[in-house]
Amino acid sequence: MTILNLKNHQWAILLALIAGVLIAFPQLYLRYDNQTSYQGVELLGMEDEEPWLSRVREVYDGYPLLNNPYLKEGKSDPYLYQPLGSNIIVSLGRIFSLDINNAILLSRFLFSFLVSLLIYGFVLLFTKEKLVALATSSFLMLGNSLFARRAIFQILQGESPSSTYLNYTRPVNPLMTHLFFFGFLVCFWLFLEKKQWRWGVLSALTLGLSFYDYFYTWTFLYAFLGVLILIFLLRKKWHDAKRIGLVLFGASLIALPYLFNLYRATLHPNYAEVSQRFIVENRGFILGLAVPLLLVVFLLFFSRKKKEQYYFGLALVVAPLIVLNQQFITGKILMTDHYHWYFNLPLAIIFSLLIFFFWISKLNWPIFKKTSAILIIIISILMGLWIQNNSYTKNKDRIIGLQRYGPVMEWLSQNAPKEEVVFANEETSHLVVIYTPLNVFYHGVARMTLAATTARLQNTIFLYYRLDGLTQDKIIEVFFKDRVEISHLVYGMNFRGDREMPDELLLGIIQKGQDSFSLSTSDFFKGMLDQYQVSYLVWDKKQNPRWQLDQYPFLEKVAEIGDFAIYKK
Repeated sequence: MTILNLKNHQWAILLALIAGVLIAFPQLYLRYDNQTSYQGVELLGMEDEEPWLSRVREVYDGYPLLNNPYLKEGKSDPYLYQPLGSNIIVSLGRIFSLDINNAILLSRFLFSFLVSLLIYGFVLLFTKEKLVALATSSFLMLGNSLFARRAIFQILQGESPSSTYLNYTRPVNPLMTHLFFFGFLVCFWLFLEKKQWRWGVLSALTLGLSFYDYFYTWTFLYAFLGVLILIFLLRKKWHDAKRIGLVLFGASLIALPYLFNLYRATLHPNYAEVSQRFIVENRGFILGLAVPLLLVVFLLFFSRKKKEQYYFGLALVVAPLIVLNQQFITGKILMTDHYHWYFNLPLAIIFSLLIFFFWISKLNWPIFKKTSAILIIIISILMGLWIQNNSYTKNKDRIIGLQRYGPVMEWLSQNAPKEEVVFANEETSHLVVIYTPLNVFYHGVARMTLAATTARLQNTIFLYYRLDGLTQDKIIEVFFKDRVEISHLVYGMNFRGDREMPDELLLGIIQKGQDSFSLSTSDFFKGMLDQYQVSYLVWDKKQNPRWQLDQYPFLEKVAEIGDFAIYKK
């Protein structure tokens, strides 16, 4: 059996094509369905889609390292967002002379197709069973929402388990993440099975490149390989442990520029305050339900007849326990939900299906196994259709509403010099850094860049609140009411869930806000625009009627488009 003989895998190719079409289709259908209102804005409602799109745009604008995709400052700072995935999508777009919208459309189809084949390939190599591989790849690509906690109850009530599209619809991540993750698993399994160093080199290359794509990929894979080395040492397979060590060494050599960049970032004067927005000091134990349940099910039900498969799988299901609890050693907790959604949950789906097919195989009813696989594939496709259709329907009004920004983005692109700074509300700013070559005064995700000092973020909050009519005597009441949002804007993930921002920190922010009233709103506004080199302002009269930018003498109105007024400072 050879996995590279395409004639032997026609069904896998067909199902991968179906997955690619289903994942890309809503974006394509948007243009057909809204021909009269379409103005080039294509955000489809995926969570955190805008930040990923803005990073793709930044590469298009000539900043491949993504030092700061949002602000004018920090374009030469060490990068904190890994740039490889965005660069691959832009390279694809440039090969075919595509703008950002069409590059994203092509990437949704192409990389969904490739990831589907990689999942199929890994499961096929691991189990040597095509039906199992076909069912697993289809379910993981299209039906994985069924693993959500409330999915079954929602379906029984006639509701779709998701209104934010299939997971792989979002650009860059998880598509590029799983391209490297499953690409590594395919190459590494072949390396262990065939003992051929070409697969070892490809394993090291894929693992090394994952450093430049997504932090959580390489940390998960290093934990997995560490567990596997320990297993081999306990089994006295010294040679195999050494071979894995060489893969790790090769990957680490490839990662040296990334590690040097990370070291430079830690030396940056703003790193201490920026890092606390995504790294929390804590040594608490994190367990949850999915990870221990997966380990228990694996230990009880996974076949031990094939030792190599068993120990490889064991290392994969133990790795989540390590990455979720590395804070016992480091004392620092990262955003653990990234591990859950992109690694722990997919592995839980894969091993659940492998165990299911193993046990029905023991019934010696081949027709039952075949029927089960076909049923899973059909359910996955139907689930994919349902989720995509429901998500498009639920988000259609928002998509149509966003088209009103299209002419504004076109005006800015044509009239504002590249890299100028635009002041606007949050939604407009998100679109500016996607559809124009400009920077913005404020962007919610900019707090994760080295240029976003705490003082800057606080001043930004004060300015927006004051433009919306906040008075000095109301600041205590309003800021306590909005403390969760303010905490998120200034401190990121440092205070979330049950860990609330302490009163003393909030009172410190309030005191600085009160101090800002020593200047009139006009003088404070002008000072902020001068300090951060703002050249253009976009006033959304519909969303922010209280701004009344016409009253400020230092602003000149240069255009009026629908609900928007554009000013030049």
